[in-house]
Amino acid sequence: MADPAGGVERLRTVRAVLFDFDGTLVQQRVDFARMRRRAIEVLQGHGVDTTAIEGLHVLEMVERARRSLAQRDAARAQALADDARRTIEAVECEAAEEARAIAGVPALLRDLRARGVRVGIVTRNCRAAVGRVLARQVLAYDVLLTRDDVQHVKPDPRHLGEALRLLGVAGEASAMCGDHPMDVAAGKGVGALTVGVLPEGSDPAPMAAAAPDLIVPSVAALRDPLGLDGAQDEEG
Repeated sequence: MADPAGGVERLRTVRAVLFDFDGTLVQQRVDFARMRRRAIEVLQGHGVDTTAIEGLHVLEMVERARRSLAQRDAARAQALADDARRTIEAVECEAAEEARAIAGVPALLRDLRARGVRVGIVTRNCRAAVGRVLARQVLAYDVLLTRDDVQHVKPDPRHLGEALRLLGVAGEASAMCGDHPMDVAAGKGVGALTVGVLPEGSDPAPMAAAAPDLIVPSVAALRDPLGLDGAQDEEG
């Protein structure tokens, strides 16, 4: 566990913890390469030259194309967005069928709430896919905000800001935990303590560059820093 900024001591004082979903709370194999290929095919099918935007994340790529097309034809832009959304959701929902909660996660979330710490889930995934996972995996939370529930998604800090507003907790009294540098960036944007999840075998360079306050190998490793003692029930 890396603690470059005294994160362990600060973590025990937070009133809310926000968590990313995929790769942080649940393990699922989303084929992002296939998602990207299909999204590009959709955009190109609508006459979009994707050369300048293929380096963006998929959601941002689609949104950039939609905005550009909307300047000329609002109806075509909406059709493009709808087609791309269905394509992306299909890949996400397929992966959701095999998703499982990461070991120790159900107990940690349950115990956090039992101790009075509010729990939020903030994810770029669609609500349909997340719903499929949560129908099988019992995860305790107070607020869930998928990309379908907000206008601005991570790494935009307004995604986290809306969750904190609903939880009634200030950014400075919260922590953000995720396995991607964008989670760290969004957390810093609301003044939260940031926790980077870096499982064994992962490339540490991107997370190190994001400079979270604390780096852990899994969410379960946060039990001690959060002051959660006692036995764990993995079935949550």
